[in-house]
Amino acid sequence: MYNTLNEALRSEAARGERGITFISGEFESVFCSYPELYESAMGTLHHLRMKGIGAGDEVILQLDNNREFLIVFWACLLGGIIPVPLSVGNNEEHLAKVVRIAAVLNNPFIVSDPQHFEKLGDWASRFENAVDRQLSIGDLMKQPEEKISGENGAVLPGDIAFIQFSSGTTGDPKGVVLTHSNLLANIRALKERIGAGDEDAFLSWMPLTHDLGMIMFHLLPLFCGTSQYLMPTWLFIRRPILWMQKADQVGATILASPNFGLKYFLTAYHKAASKRDFAWDLTRIHAIVNGAEPIDVGVCEQFLEELSPYGLERKAIKMGYGMAEACVGVCIQEQDESFRTYYVRRDFLRVGDSAVFLPGDGQGDTLALAGTGTPIQDCRVRICDDLDHPLPEGTVGHIQIAGDNVTSGYYNNAEATEKLFTSDGWARTGDLGFLVEGRLTVTGRTKDIIFINGSNYFPHDIERIAEECADLKVKRMVACGIYNERTGTEEAALFVQFRDKPEEFLTVSEQIRRHLNRVLGLQISVILPVHKLYQTTSGKLQRYKYAAKYKEGTYREIESELARLQRDQEVAAALTRRKPDGEIEQALFRVWSDLLGRERFDLEDSFFELGGTSMLVVQLFERIEELYPGVITLTDIFGSPSVTLLSRLISGSHEPKQTRFHMETVHLSPQYFQAAENGAENQYRMNLSGTDRNRLRSLCLNRRVAEEAVYLALLANTLYEICTESKVVVHTMMDGPGWVIPFCVDFAAIDTIEELLDLANVKKNPGEALLYHIGDIGKEVARPKEGQALCYLGRKEWRPQQGGLPDHFDMMLEWEEAPGTAVFTFGYNAARMNGPRMRELFLSFADALESLLSLDIMAAETAPQ
Repeated sequence: MYNTLNEALRSEAARGERGITFISGEFESVFCSYPELYESAMGTLHHLRMKGIGAGDEVILQLDNNREFLIVFWACLLGGIIPVPLSVGNNEEHLAKVVRIAAVLNNPFIVSDPQHFEKLGDWASRFENAVDRQLSIGDLMKQPEEKISGENGAVLPGDIAFIQFSSGTTGDPKGVVLTHSNLLANIRALKERIGAGDEDAFLSWMPLTHDLGMIMFHLLPLFCGTSQYLMPTWLFIRRPILWMQKADQVGATILASPNFGLKYFLTAYHKAASKRDFAWDLTRIHAIVNGAEPIDVGVCEQFLEELSPYGLERKAIKMGYGMAEACVGVCIQEQDESFRTYYVRRDFLRVGDSAVFLPGDGQGDTLALAGTGTPIQDCRVRICDDLDHPLPEGTVGHIQIAGDNVTSGYYNNAEATEKLFTSDGWARTGDLGFLVEGRLTVTGRTKDIIFINGSNYFPHDIERIAEECADLKVKRMVACGIYNERTGTEEAALFVQFRDKPEEFLTVSEQIRRHLNRVLGLQISVILPVHKLYQTTSGKLQRYKYAAKYKEGTYREIESELARLQRDQEVAAALTRRKPDGEIEQALFRVWSDLLGRERFDLEDSFFELGGTSMLVVQLFERIEELYPGVITLTDIFGSPSVTLLSRLISGSHEPKQTRFHMETVHLSPQYFQAAENGAENQYRMNLSGTDRNRLRSLCLNRRVAEEAVYLALLANTLYEICTESKVVVHTMMDGPGWVIPFCVDFAAIDTIEELLDLANVKKNPGEALLYHIGDIGKEVARPKEGQALCYLGRKEWRPQQGGLPDHFDMMLEWEEAPGTAVFTFGYNAARMNGPRMRELFLSFADALESLLSLDIMAAETAPQ
């Protein structure tokens, strides 16, 4: 096949059948065949040579016109010249970026139109011999009068094809070196993965300065010898409906869009659909590649739902993962595979965590992540810890890649190149994720993660949840972390694109703040309106700019104005707001104000909507305990979350306070309560072998359940076999230290182990019904009656430091993580329970775990291939 991109263009030029249609409007377009592209590029190469530009020289492309851009791009490739595509911008930041990149290069030339070069102004003067190295696109497009010499025949597979600077480059820019062999390896793999052939038609609005636009939607269709249709990005922004309109008109089969584009299209579609009927035929589309930014599963589902009436198939959406350092593609779904959604616990996504899979969405702690498929041909992916050691499947870690499509490094930047690669030659992507059955799922960018109180928050997740607020007249939100120098901690900030009056924004910000408090338990320190949306040419949010500008004081004026308006509103509200009445309400109000850092709030406001977290609620309880010892339990705060309700509970004026709460038990026959009279052993241990641990991980990945859900299901089933009733209750501490959640199951309604596992996998949050704190048990719970026992399951590291579990429970199963294994400890209350029977119970649990793992292996081995 081809050894260089030049060979591919030359081959397609000889065929003379297909080419590029440059779309400039609903009815305006220009067709350029591949033979025309080759001839025009050769003419431009002649002009470049006349300017003294030869093989190995660098040429920055600053061109808005897609046709002119590609002619100059190919002229450079055919002559062994190195093109450097850069998006065109008019603001000072874009112009400064051109100068920074020029400083990385070896005194480059720059191609633009005269008007744009004037905009460079003083910036252009910073180039060495800037005037002499300026090339006007008008001159390069002229038909040469002299005889055109041939292309450079010395171009080799290992030669640099072009330098790809990231669209989001900040600070010191890094140019990714892409050779002909890198690009052809990725193009061949993409062709095979999405099933592209010479009968396909590619349609794209992505900029050619972006790797997705250039490689997947220009070089790939050329390699396939098929037609390509290119819309300028500005046209999509102005008329997003035209994207699908053109897909219908030209019979496009392969498209692409990042999440931003799908959402932007849907907004325009909803407005237009109410005014007109579309008669699109989208049945020919077999791939819409979604990548380039975090994928929102909800947007993809909505996109499919809205366009399915036009014949768009579900499997047409192809989730992908890639980066410039890999040319463009690393992973994409298989041709006949619909995209997969993994629902995971968001609080188990740190490096080294085993991803905890849930059966579905609908809970505040659940994060929906899109699988991006398996690695494409000649590209490998692994997940590693912070020391670059590979991690097993299902474990969150750093995504690293290797393969023929991976760059050799950054242009003229040995230091950055050294940091890119591990000691054994794998490239660090800067992304986090996990593998399931060889399929990659990305959880977020390492540098974007916001660390607050030991928890990780992903900005795109915060943005998605914030946008759930009803009736918000906002276009988009951007979350990022900001550093509070006074406290020495990181805080979360949210910048909201909002163009109405600041007075109206106060209502919006309060809605957002309360919603995020309630759903995520996250206190947003800063919520500000912004007019400008900083994003790359592909629509990727540039969060770092908001954090930098906040630190510089750019938003200080609007922040002060909002604070003044807030004070004015509070003064007005204070005139009608009920003041704390009586000693208890006044004391509680002072405690709340101190902990929440708020002097003004309604007495009926929920502690959790005002910013109360699981950490603050414990502090609140401790403060109340100092004032009114032994009057309430920590659990009571969730049932009475306002100053008014809690005051009534403490004073006893609302209703009589229950001095004890009931913990449900399991019912056992008398033989299990014949305690030994002498000091029998009351604790047993079991280590899970490395082989069994791997089998357990595989089972959890296949069934999409957490490991602790397996332990809970098996313990409940083991208890059911010895219970005198069908109902089993296990009190669990699996969702956070201190919080005990009863798992109740009636085995009369359970038919299969799958049902039991799904039930055990459901997560509950602090504040929900049937939940209490371990600290309340000793004071408020009566001991079980004869024939009844309390059973407990929990992580060993969450065991309470004060007061032993045997003081509260009769049977206790704990587990702890260890390198390559899990260690189980089973204990029991020797004063009540029969030792030999307890040992039999623990052995039955161990046998049940072994049987489940063996059955799962057998099922996998006998499954049809």
